[in-house]
Amino acid sequence: MELKKILSNLRNKINEIDELMLKLIAQRRKIAVKIAKKKISNNFPIKDKNREKELLQKLAYISNLYQLPEEYIQKIFQIIINDSVMIQQQIKKKYNQKNPLKQTIFSCLGPYGSYSYIASKKFITQYYENYIIKEYNNFKNIFISIKNNQANYAIVPIENSTSGFIDEVYQLICKKQLTIVGECYLPIENCLLVKPGTKLETINHIYSHEQVFQQCCIFIKRFPHCKIHYTESTAQAMKIISNKNNNNIAAIGNKNSAKFYNLDVILKNISNTKNNNTRFFILTKNNILISDITPKKVTILLKTKESYLFQIITLLYMQKIPIIQLQSSINYKNYIKEIIYLEIQAHIQDDNLQKTLKVIKKQNISIKILGCYSTFNIL
Repeated sequence: MELKKILSNLRNKINEIDELMLKLIAQRRKIAVKIAKKKISNNFPIKDKNREKELLQKLAYISNLYQLPEEYIQKIFQIIINDSVMIQQQIKKKYNQKNPLKQTIFSCLGPYGSYSYIASKKFITQYYENYIIKEYNNFKNIFISIKNNQANYAIVPIENSTSGFIDEVYQLICKKQLTIVGECYLPIENCLLVKPGTKLETINHIYSHEQVFQQCCIFIKRFPHCKIHYTESTAQAMKIISNKNNNNIAAIGNKNSAKFYNLDVILKNISNTKNNNTRFFILTKNNILISDITPKKVTILLKTKESYLFQIITLLYMQKIPIIQLQSSINYKNYIKEIIYLEIQAHIQDDNLQKTLKVIKKQNISIKILGCYSTFNIL
């Protein structure tokens, strides 16, 4: 009799816990509805693979703390996540039936097949369902397209692991009133491309973008007799030699894009380093989130005397704010001032960062926040 009473009490406790779990699941579903409405209004995709991956990894860590089987917890939450996605998809379906789809317009450096185009296409298809990609022949026109409301976002290369910062883009970001809202990385495999029938020993002209020549400078030194021709993009280089009738020319570009221009790959992976990749910024006029991933980086532009640089670095170090990137250059209009480009690992709303910025402002240092943004996976 005593045993029945004990079991009954324990079962009642389980029933209470079960009811609480159902109540929390119902609350979670309501929040999923709110998220769906926000995603739709900002033209976000419903399914975010990166967000799901991060969530499951976090839950696996927590399950270990509570000594729960990791696989068991992941199965439960995979069902819950799928339910959340289903709810949001249903809401989006109803919305689309009532409202025509709006297309999100992206600007990038073209033409078709450039590294910028490839990066843009790979990123956009992960996060957007209805979009247009506009190709421009130079970076200046890309920035103008955003300023003149001809596009919603620009995707531009900012840095290569081999050749460093792309100065023209860096200068445009510093001057123009655009905000960094994300960054992504694209592996770069530079190849020597030729028209069918062209032999390596006959090549005496090579076309490509200036940055690509820097990335492949060791390879280029093997051909001192070749004349170098700079183009606006790797795709433009491919287009040029594709339209020429002689077989003594080559381009450096992507092997997959070579097919589009009917070119052959004569040599693969000619970059100075094997792990060659380019970082791209996603830019827009307004500070709009483009995914559910929490922003983890801040880029700041400072104008100050050179002597204050060490003080700024010390302040960040004392607040335990990691510096990722630091570039500095003299402002020639006022040689006393130095422009400092600073990337840090933080969120703009972090208390430590806000304290640091207040101290910097007191030193009469000009501060411009270029963006607080998320880092997306390698494309």
